[in-house]
Amino acid sequence: MRIRAIPAGGAIGVMRDADASGPRTNPGYRDATVEETRHKGLPAARWEFTWNGFTSAEGPRRTVDVCWEQAGTLYDVWASAPVDRAAEARRHFDTALGSFRTSGR
Repeated sequence: MRIRAIPAGGAIGVMRDADASGPRTNPGYRDATVEETRHKGLPAARWEFTWNGFTSAEGPRRTVDVCWEQAGTLYDVWASAPVDRAAEARRHFDTALGSFRTSGR
């Protein structure tokens, strides 16, 4: 875990920066969206994209990432799965995101 100051722009700024870096950090980066949303009533951002995976054995992948600020901490939950299992991964992601709890809050 890395703790650092919340960057200017908060969650949406972080996701926009990640999107801008996408072609450099994720081979075959495409079909990307970044949007403001809410997570448990808090301002949040969602970033989704498709990419080629790090190796040809992985094959194309679909990734979803939600980021939000809570009590001065920036949280980020993401999942990445083969494109043909994206719906299954989304169900697991939604469960993980919905059940995520911070300690003591």
